Amino acid sequence: MRLLICIKQVPDSTTRVKVAPDGKAIVTDGVTWSISPYDEYAIELALEQKDTAPDTVVSVISVGGPRTKDALRQALAMGCDDATLITGEGVDALGPLGIANALKLAVDDLTPDLVLCGKQASDDDQGFIGPALAEALGWPHVGQITKLAPAAGGTEIFKETEGGHEVWKATGGVVVTVQKSPKEPRYPSLPGIMKAKKKEIPERPVAGVDDPVKLEIVKLEPPPARGGGKIFKDGDTKSHAAELAKLLRDEAKVL
Repeated sequence: MRLLICIKQVPDSTTRVKVAPDGKAIVTDGVTWSISPYDEYAIELALEQKDTAPDTVVSVISVGGPRTKDALRQALAMGCDDATLITGEGVDALGPLGIANALKLAVDDLTPDLVLCGKQASDDDQGFIGPALAEALGWPHVGQITKLAPAAGGTEIFKETEGGHEVWKATGGVVVTVQKSPKEPRYPSLPGIMKAKKKEIPERPVAGVDDPVKLEIVKLEPPPARGGGKIFKDGDTKSHAAELAKLLRDEAKVL
């Protein structure tokens, strides 16, 4: 079985992002880049399948510029078998449909049995690529996945629902989008890091990809600064509760 994970390189969650002077991009100098967290959970689900079935091939793919190879090498260091970068002139200008169509062409060539994506990227939170890729491929899509399990003639897919799970069975190609699961993604091992440095990452040209919808960023701005909190020191619990209710109603406007 071949599993293909689509990943995105995003600013690390610990990075303090600054808006560029033009108000339409972020300042990339000094930014630490990493794999989007939900994509890491997708990698972990795939590697768990490899742990139980060593003949499973886990591939990873991304669309982006040369810097994106760092994210692909991180995935290789975690235990993925091979990686592919879709790149070229104009790749940074691709909209979400263009990215989905670029991935579709690669999926047609790589012929995986199952495609995994994170449910959404941590930078734009769109959650668009997985469903759009499924539509482009003509494959079914199942979202909010937390577990995969081999089953007779296919794969069982555990979809998170309120209070439990639905179990779906895939017997052909399907795109799943992965939710945070109980098991945290594994860290790259030192031997994995050394092996990943030596692996070739083939590139596919982005030329000829259909991008029917263009998106334009009109403005980026940081969230408003959080105000200071209030501390109740004197008085009893009853008076504190009354004062808190008053503040929530009159100042915070949440009651």
